[in-house]
Amino acid sequence: VRKALMAWEDSHPGYKAELSGGASEAADIRHELMGSCFTYLSLVVPLIMLVVLVTFRSIMIPLRLAIALLFTLAATYGTAVVIYQTPLLHGLFPWLAGFHGVVFEVIPMSTGLMIALGLDYDIFLVTRIVEFRENGFSDRASVFRGTAKTGGIISGAGIIMALAFSGLTFSDKLLMQQFGTLLIVSVLYDTFVVRTILVPAMMLIAQQWNWWPRRMPPPIHDILEGDVDAN
Repeated sequence: VRKALMAWEDSHPGYKAELSGGASEAADIRHELMGSCFTYLSLVVPLIMLVVLVTFRSIMIPLRLAIALLFTLAATYGTAVVIYQTPLLHGLFPWLAGFHGVVFEVIPMSTGLMIALGLDYDIFLVTRIVEFRENGFSDRASVFRGTAKTGGIISGAGIIMALAFSGLTFSDKLLMQQFGTLLIVSVLYDTFVVRTILVPAMMLIAQQWNWWPRRMPPPIHDILEGDVDAN
């Protein structure tokens, strides 16, 4: 429509054509919001990486964190597309047939919360791994022990958060329903897949490069579980 109006303006010099009404305003808001999401991510993610870099004095940890956060966002919105834009689940949930996509207002609302929750779980896990490494455990043992110590807590917190967000899905407002669904999916991905499987796997692959350029004490213990003699 806007191209047609611009063509009309070109053929009628001195006149200006504009759109009015709620539909055109909603289209403009949607365009601005969706366009600003990429600007938001390009600013927030590097700032988070900078804070993590200063905190842990490592380059690899913030890079790995960015990959984990973006993976959670991609997996969550991909699941939302499957739920609300495809007929794959209509056999199990017939009421989904009435949905024709995700409400655009929910994207900026949920993105910030998903990043905040993912960052919280990640810092909790990595801090525990760093503690083991500083106490003389090898890279491999530190990752195993840190994940074992925090995995149950992180997964339990994820279940609690998912139950808390589930109340939104009972709202009669479509925005609130989809907001709750996105947060539930994000939290479950984060606590059962990303922080308990993906992040430990990436850190096991990186080994000593996890801390670069920070220098860690030489490893003394390589025992994956159980108590270690202080001597």
